[in-house]
Amino acid sequence: MFALARPGGGGYVLPGQGMSDRPTILITVAEASADAHAAGLVEALRRRVGEARFVGIGGARMAAAGVELIAETVGRASMITGPFRQLAYYWRLIRRVARAMGDHRPWVHVPVDAPAMNWHLARAARRRDVPVAYYIAPQVWAWAPWRVGKLRRLTDAVACILPFEEDYLRRRGVNAHFVGHPLFDGLPPPDPPDLAAAAASGRWRIALLPGSREGEIADHAPAMVEVMEALSSRLPSATFTFAAVDGRAAETLARVTARADLPVEVGRTASVLAGSHFAVTVSGTATLAAAAFGVPMVVVYRVSRVGYALVGRWLVRSRHIALVNILAGREVVPELMPWHGSAGEVIGACEALLGDVGALARARAALLDVAEPLRTTASSRAADRAAEVVAGAMRAPGG
Repeated sequence: MFALARPGGGGYVLPGQGMSDRPTILITVAEASADAHAAGLVEALRRRVGEARFVGIGGARMAAAGVELIAETVGRASMITGPFRQLAYYWRLIRRVARAMGDHRPWVHVPVDAPAMNWHLARAARRRDVPVAYYIAPQVWAWAPWRVGKLRRLTDAVACILPFEEDYLRRRGVNAHFVGHPLFDGLPPPDPPDLAAAAASGRWRIALLPGSREGEIADHAPAMVEVMEALSSRLPSATFTFAAVDGRAAETLARVTARADLPVEVGRTASVLAGSHFAVTVSGTATLAAAAFGVPMVVVYRVSRVGYALVGRWLVRSRHIALVNILAGREVVPELMPWHGSAGEVIGACEALLGDVGALARARAALLDVAEPLRTTASSRAADRAAEVVAGAMRAPGG
């Protein structure tokens, strides 16, 4: 335990500002979900290592947790801009954070997800003899598996959030530790609504999750509106709810669909899913959120035909793409990937599943089984276990 001065509050900080002898922890984040997970980690680290100072790049959740932000990156991650402009921005950002490492002399660097950015920052930390404890391991098992060598070289420890990752990475020389999935920290136990009653009455409650980033929403929301309209004509008593992670996502949703009248809940994804019989969702963590509440779903993720033909099909090494199917080891819910934007495919998959209550019940049972190993408890939260991994990697500069 460190008996040091009390850390300052959140906000923006210039490199070198407010230096002190207390240990500094550098956390680097690119996207909204990682911003939330990093904020939980910061709170857990305060309980574990005492009066540390936190600096980094991220978003509002990290700032609220007391992280001094060198740059705000979450808004940038959600923007649709040209690839070369994005590349130039991230190159300047990487150089800026690398310089800040020399000024702040962190005791550990914690990259959170986002390997495209964080590989470079972890390499910069390595060059400055800063330990690296990666949180939310890059999914090297799913695509481009040769990257595991990079993960091994650039990290001192890795906190994994999926059960099989620890063994997979350890067998390849990575110091990996399964900590549980932070999505499940604080989630209530599932109490799914009655599928048979919904089928009998037609009063389905259907959730639509088009993603959190602007590009994702633009790619998926227009087709999801078509799905909603098609299912509404067939199931007039059904209700539909779009889940937006924050106000920015809600604004994007209204803009890309040209619909200001959509039924949208902001910042209440868990509540929406807890009361839903069925969902249409993008691939990724959203599928685990649905699984946590036993919500049968159809999973989509849009990719370009050319991009997938030239690159994607060679890089992807997993039999399944949806996380829930990967964890189950079989297809427990339909996954339309690669998907090129046709609403008709999604409508057909939804109608087939909604028309078979037995299939819905089997999917629900399988999803709850998938979610069970990921659940955390008040005494063993993912954030607290990840904090143990990070604390174990910390080392004073020159130590």
